[in-house]
Amino acid sequence: MLINCTNHPYEIWNEPQRKAAEFYGEVMDLPFPQIDPSAESEDLRKIAAEYAEKIEALKPEAVLVAGEFTFQFMLVDKLLHDGVNVMTSCSKRVTEEVKRPDGTNEKKSVFLFERFRKYAYYEESTKS
Repeated sequence: MLINCTNHPYEIWNEPQRKAAEFYGEVMDLPFPQIDPSAESEDLRKIAAEYAEKIEALKPEAVLVAGEFTFQFMLVDKLLHDGVNVMTSCSKRVTEEVKRPDGTNEKKSVFLFERFRKYAYYEESTKS
């Protein structure tokens, strides 16, 4: 099983991302929490611990994590520490920026999924 802990439900994934996820079996959405900008680090640690407990109880093959950076870092760190396979999506971003008649700029981005990449501790990624 792959747990999708992002703001992007499996049902809206494109075909290449769905195919890559098939390697892990069933995909289960666990929506990424809304993180209050005024929350302190200790608040985020508590939420990360709660999410990690939910995730680990399901014994997934892997967990896809993406969202607010501080919480994401804490959750990934906790899951890696506990021996869980954690990854993120790697995409090419195609961006178009247009100047609107009122003088403002509008930016549109399309993300083209390429692959999943595993998170690793720095020390592990520098070995070889």
